[in-house]
Amino acid sequence: MANIIAELLDKREILKHLTGIADVEAEWDLYGINADADGWIGTGANGIRINETQSEGYLVKYELWDGPPPPLVSWDRAWSGNVRLASGVVFAVNGNSGSVFYGAEFDLGRRDNVWQVRIHRKSLGYEEFTPDLVSFTLLKLQFWLAPL
Repeated sequence: MANIIAELLDKREILKHLTGIADVEAEWDLYGINADADGWIGTGANGIRINETQSEGYLVKYELWDGPPPPLVSWDRAWSGNVRLASGVVFAVNGNSGSVFYGAEFDLGRRDNVWQVRIHRKSLGYEEFTPDLVSFTLLKLQFWLAPL
């Protein structure tokens, strides 16, 4: 059974227009990535494009695992794939009105590797949380090394 090695809940609230998750040394690669056929996630070198525009804000949690983590069946949506990261340090990128904002950095601990990643999404609503959290989306990104 896989174990969690490190985790980070980014306390920086991302307001609308989440662009995606990028490698800190190659942030601009993110802008050349298109979403997959489902229209939600797309990956390329150094980034994960996330097509999330419906929420008022986002909270992002990162997890590093020593193997594939168990799926979270209670979340609204999930996606799995892989991404090559140059530095192995990632952050959320939020582009809004010509300005770019960055989330906290999460260090995966290895440079120039291919990582398996699973992204879980959960939208919050009135019946579950207080009004100041309504229309928020939680994103949990789980990383582990891809097999050679």
